[in-house]
Amino acid sequence: MCGKFAAGHLTQREMLAILENFLYGKVSAHLPDQLPTGGYNVSPTNQIGMIRWANGTAELTTARWQLKDPRSAKPVINSKIENVGFWQDYWDNGRCLIPALGYYEWPKDRGHDCPVFITVKRNAPTMFFAGFVRTQDGSHNCSILTRQPSPQIAHIHSRMPVILTPDEIESWLSGVTTPQDAQKSLGAGYEGRFEFHAVRPIKRDSEGEEMIEPYSPPVQTAFDF
Repeated sequence: MCGKFAAGHLTQREMLAILENFLYGKVSAHLPDQLPTGGYNVSPTNQIGMIRWANGTAELTTARWQLKDPRSAKPVINSKIENVGFWQDYWDNGRCLIPALGYYEWPKDRGHDCPVFITVKRNAPTMFFAGFVRTQDGSHNCSILTRQPSPQIAHIHSRMPVILTPDEIESWLSGVTTPQDAQKSLGAGYEGRFEFHAVRPIKRDSEGEEMIEPYSPPVQTAFDF
């Protein structure tokens, strides 16, 4: 986790309004020049929506979903919350939020043609993953923070993204949440509120709201020899 997620098609101004509500007005009115990929088939290397903390306010911008750290031999799309030492600089100066509707997993016992869409019950039109961002030469690259899964969805995959509750958003983004506190409970506030169901097989060019709708594969009733 997480190798693909759904972001939907919220406009930048709609996202600003959501952030205003969560962060009590501590949001920059600046809108990025580059628009995120958006949609329902967001994949690594896509330019995605991202929120970072700058000068005491949340700034809406975009980032490439693939973080290239010079200490890692390969680009990183997910960062384990347990690896505090490796990510210490990011804990101090590289936190971000990544808006999403939910994410996809492929349970090992069901094969690649049987993805599952996972989201949480909420009132807001979007949820937020905790992430890390690296800025170099004016460009942002990011990864999604992951943790041990909620017991409710542990049968689907051994990891899950850190999904922040409204009460956790500002503390995470502004740096108030310590690594020690994060290990205990960050992203665990939705226990009992996960929703998940099988969806259609996902192809490279798949797109649209039907990607997150419940799907039952056709039952084979006859064999052709």
